[in-house]
Amino acid sequence: MKKISVVIPVYNVEKYLCRCINSVLGQTYRNIEVILVDDGSTDNSPTICDEYQKNDKRIKVIHKKNSGAASSRNIGLSNAKGNYITFVDSDDYIELDMYEKMMRINEKYDCDIVLCDCYKENKNKREIFTHNIREGYYNKEMLYKEYFPTLLMTNSVNYPPTISNWVCLFNKILLDSHQIFYKDGLRFSEDLLFGSQAIYYASSFYYMKNHCYYHYMYNPTSVTNIFYKNKWEIMKQLHIEIEKFFLSLKDYNFQRQVDLVLLFIVYHCIDNIKTSDLNKEMKKSEIKNILENSDVCNMFSRIKINSLDISWKLKVVTFIYKYKLETLFIM
Repeated sequence: MKKISVVIPVYNVEKYLCRCINSVLGQTYRNIEVILVDDGSTDNSPTICDEYQKNDKRIKVIHKKNSGAASSRNIGLSNAKGNYITFVDSDDYIELDMYEKMMRINEKYDCDIVLCDCYKENKNKREIFTHNIREGYYNKEMLYKEYFPTLLMTNSVNYPPTISNWVCLFNKILLDSHQIFYKDGLRFSEDLLFGSQAIYYASSFYYMKNHCYYHYMYNPTSVTNIFYKNKWEIMKQLHIEIEKFFLSLKDYNFQRQVDLVLLFIVYHCIDNIKTSDLNKEMKKSEIKNILENSDVCNMFSRIKINSLDISWKLKVVTFIYKYKLETLFIM
């Protein structure tokens, strides 16, 4: 029976950590190792991790100084001994038969990557999160034809399927042979580059559409949802890394998708500024800084707004950003 390495970055999640770990240890697929990477937590999370390690030999705990989820996942990857790698965020949890169901697919199709769907949840609501690609098996030719057009970003300027690294089962040989790691220093959407590189190199892929085994818990205080002064600089670095890799490839033209990634980042960072506690003048200054960036200007010169599969309201907003209509920046 092949082994699965489950990497769980841990940072100040004592309230949810036991639920997460128990859901992994309780898997009906028993041949797993669980790597808990404590990212310098200041609450009771390190103690909880150590207690679990004492009671289950499948658990390995690594304590380190705080440096973000990307660094924690890389340490987990470097220590993983399994044939397959997957990830769980420590405030989420999974169905007890998740890995058994995914490994059944793997045994049948011998895929580099298997992807399932998830539930997105908060206290009062649960919804199925799925993707606009067909279910089933993809060989390399099918990936080129059907998946690559949305490998980095969809035409609706949304993330692609493999942004959700925690609903993917990755063949470790795939990751090792192409040296696929997370980019240290990225604290937002670091999953995008990792998942996109993995699917680019994959020879085979299977999508378990509408099979929801992962519970993603919405957290309003996560790094994605709160204002960071330097969020634009960090997310712009993500775009630079994506541009560097995907525009160097000769077998497929990713220019438009690279542009859509930057457009997505512009949307996200400006929305983050608009909802911040900054005063109106500071907001305007921050937004102008983004829109006057040369890469952003070049992106807008290439993007045809009417070709995007977005709402008319967002098209209006995009038009405002493209032509820097300052009086309408704060809407």
